[in-house]
Amino acid sequence: MNFILILFLSLICFLVGSLQTGTMISKIFYKVDVRELGSKNSGATNVHRTIGLKPGIIVLILDILKGFIPILFLKLFFDEDIYGILGCIFLVLGHCYPLYHRFNGGKGVATGFGSVIVLVPYVFLGLPIAIPIIYKTRFVSLGSIIGCLVSIVLILILVLSGMLSFEYLLLISIPIMIIYKHKTNIVRLLNKQENKLF
Repeated sequence: MNFILILFLSLICFLVGSLQTGTMISKIFYKVDVRELGSKNSGATNVHRTIGLKPGIIVLILDILKGFIPILFLKLFFDEDIYGILGCIFLVLGHCYPLYHRFNGGKGVATGFGSVIVLVPYVFLGLPIAIPIIYKTRFVSLGSIIGCLVSIVLILILVLSGMLSFEYLLLISIPIMIIYKHKTNIVRLLNKQENKLF
């Protein structure tokens, strides 16, 4: 294990994660800063609510790819899983606390999903649970939080059953980080004041 290489690749992933597609698209194509609108978040949900469906979908896809492509590269070119695991963590960390945007970023759901699914395809099982919840309640935050809880349980099961090595437990930090970023949403959900998707 090359610690210098791990540090370098983790830094690259943080810098890639720091690229805020929602902020960039809103500024370049719509001449507004989405972080000053709605929930003041740069993620796809706020882009959809404040700018429109089409840019919201584009941001969602780009944020997923932002996680997927770097981790796919790490998985293909490095045999040790730790490179990809730390890559996932730093991509989401960069997305949530972007260097280029005064550390004011998104909540990491799409980027986290796109990155982790490369290493643990089983997290896809969270979608059949999260999507119906979002559709029924129209609360994206609730579906995202439950999806994160499902992913934590899945990773624990896979590690404890021996299907994944113990270093994969580090991935649990991603859904924990995402849930933490939803802390204001959780308060609004409890107070029945949360914003709906449509």
